[in-house]
Amino acid sequence: MSADRRWEARTLEGLAAFRAGRIEAAYAAWRSASAIGRAFAADDPRRAASRTHLALCHAAQGDAASARRAFRRALRAWEAAEAWVARMALPQRARSSGFHLRLQTKHPGAYDALARAEFARLLGAGRAAALAGCAHLARDPVAALEEAHAKRVAGLSWRDADCALICRALAGLRQEAGEDAAALDARSRAAAIERDPVRFGPERLSAAAGDGSPSDLRRLEAAVYLTPVVPRPR
Repeated sequence: MSADRRWEARTLEGLAAFRAGRIEAAYAAWRSASAIGRAFAADDPRRAASRTHLALCHAAQGDAASARRAFRRALRAWEAAEAWVARMALPQRARSSGFHLRLQTKHPGAYDALARAEFARLLGAGRAAALAGCAHLARDPVAALEEAHAKRVAGLSWRDADCALICRALAGLRQEAGEDAAALDARSRAAAIERDPVRFGPERLSAAAGDGSPSDLRRLEAAVYLTPVVPRPR
């Protein structure tokens, strides 16, 4: 089994354990995935995801000092992954529409530039998981959560189910600060999402190539879709 598939398998194992509240089991699986990820490029987004996973475990166990250090490393890794996205192999896309044909004819390379911009926003949605996870440790948790929300919306959708979690956390903070109108707005945003959410998770991963070698797009999606968004109370 390739390192790509082993990383996904261990990461999925950790995700299932984390969601079940088995934090020690999650940490063990995610630590194993992180070790596997050392075979990847230093700026591979899956390495950023692994750092985020371990940081989430520290936060879940109440180890604020370790969580703070781990989240700092995770955020730096997500930032470094921007270079990886800039050089990633782009998937083949259907270009049969008149718009795409005219775009390619008049502006060679424009189509690829649009694709890279789209994938950069998707990467930002992964970074949002780290921002939301460490917001309770930040000097300005509201700003951290607002940034996380904006990145999830830009990279995925305003209907992303995890955006509702972020909005609920924001509502709590706004309420504590006596900002009733802002709290109501955040709760309203959460409720709108919860009426018709879109979930991004393991089931969203693109199919692997026939030869068993995943594409760079799948690698990016794996990093983003297998990293949970877990806002915590301050």
